[in-house]
Amino acid sequence: MIIFNKIMNKRILLIHTNFSSFVRTDYEILSLKFMVDKYHYSSSKGILNTAFQLLKQFIFLLLNIRKYDLIYIWFADYHSLLPVLFAKLFSKKSFVVIGGYDAARIPALNYGALRTKLRSSFVMCTINNCTLNLSVSKHINRKIKWIAPKANFQLIYNCVKLPIAETNFNAKENLVITVGLINSERNIQIKGIDTFIKTAQLLPSAHFKIIGVDKDNLTLFNDIPDNVEIIGFLDHEQMIQYLQKAKVYCQLSRTESFGVALAEAMFYNCVPVVTNVGGLPEVIGDTGYIVKRNEKEIAEKISQIFLKQGQREYSSKTRIKEKFDLSIRTKKLLEIIDLS
Repeated sequence: MIIFNKIMNKRILLIHTNFSSFVRTDYEILSLKFMVDKYHYSSSKGILNTAFQLLKQFIFLLLNIRKYDLIYIWFADYHSLLPVLFAKLFSKKSFVVIGGYDAARIPALNYGALRTKLRSSFVMCTINNCTLNLSVSKHINRKIKWIAPKANFQLIYNCVKLPIAETNFNAKENLVITVGLINSERNIQIKGIDTFIKTAQLLPSAHFKIIGVDKDNLTLFNDIPDNVEIIGFLDHEQMIQYLQKAKVYCQLSRTESFGVALAEAMFYNCVPVVTNVGGLPEVIGDTGYIVKRNEKEIAEKISQIFLKQGQREYSSKTRIKEKFDLSIRTKKLLEIIDLS
């Protein structure tokens, strides 16, 4: 673990809509060296609610912007534009992490911040006016370059916190897992849960588990085969227990900027099977399998892995430790902030 002496020459305002695991990770990284204050923008639907939150944010920035040397924002959206403009007006630095949703436009799934003109204008103005956009994958880098060719951007891969643990592949079970926040029909499509279930139907003797399903929305699932188990939200330790048992981890998403759950599964030597979408191929490299959205092909790959014909010499665990460990993001992020 990297240890730093905290220096007080920079004070950072971190703005977020949800203090999720990856936002918390960056908060902890920045707090190693700097004074960091959090501002929660309460994202809610409706024009009036959005206007109220923007007004509230405007007043906060007007009264407090002078305290800060730098503003750090997770995602470009409604909540990011005012901080970036205030930073520019008061000669402060602003950094925006582009995480995927903010650079997406998928009308068929009603997904992405670029779907509407108003929301898209907030995103584009943010990207073009901040000091630096921090992308979580090469895939996001390409999207930024395409939608905002004059914007400044730099790649810092997302990361996972890796414990000191060893997992014996031979001790694993013929278990296939996928993880995702599943609370709507849209998320079922986005995370490829429909494809996952159809694949399970072709392998009735194998066990499949879907982790992260909102149990209040079980009506979203019809005709679940007997070999598929639906599991609700788990704490981190509980999820790790499943990853340690599983031989295969599937991420069959229709859009995905990086895949933190995928990277964590790989650390526990789950063989990854992913669709050729977004940043997923970047995460697995040559340690797993990139498949088309074809249930028969996916089922064949899983069968090969079960028979141990699909293992690669370069282990998934090694790749995660070398490319996506917390220490790597920590070093790069603090270097950027130090130089700003």
